[in-house]
Amino acid sequence: MTRTALLSRYDAVLDVLDRIASLIVKVTMAVLTSVLLLQVFFRYVMNDSLTWGWDVPRVCFIWAIMFSIPLGIRYNAHVGIDLVVERFSARVRRLTLSLNAVLIMILSGIIAYYSVLLMGETWDQNMPGIPLSVGVFYASLALGLIHTCLHIGRILITGELRNEHWSET
Repeated sequence: MTRTALLSRYDAVLDVLDRIASLIVKVTMAVLTSVLLLQVFFRYVMNDSLTWGWDVPRVCFIWAIMFSIPLGIRYNAHVGIDLVVERFSARVRRLTLSLNAVLIMILSGIIAYYSVLLMGETWDQNMPGIPLSVGVFYASLALGLIHTCLHIGRILITGELRNEHWSET
């Protein structure tokens, strides 16, 4: 199999993972917004509070953030200061991109590894407001950062960022 064919398959896998991540982000943000609005209604109109009104948005927020990171890498949407880098030659820019990618991959890998360990240690503990394991927080870290490493791996393989823009499709 040629390098181009392998890269096409790798991109196809990333596309599927990105669609799943995008769906997770959309659903968790919708749930987060709905629960926060419901919590405000209950607190200020009904003079009561939802017992799960803090835990559900917190879980949704963490999952949305962790699955937004790889999507941001795919579309090169993360905030960066490239004032200096843009003045470099093309070769130095590629080296800078590769160094940045290696550092991100190392950090993401370390955090994902320890997230898996913490997930195992906390899986039997439930959150105070909902019957959901505390390990769910660490699962989002591990899954989101493994997905991030896959995108960073593509950058290291090709030596370039994808040149595409975000769309709803």
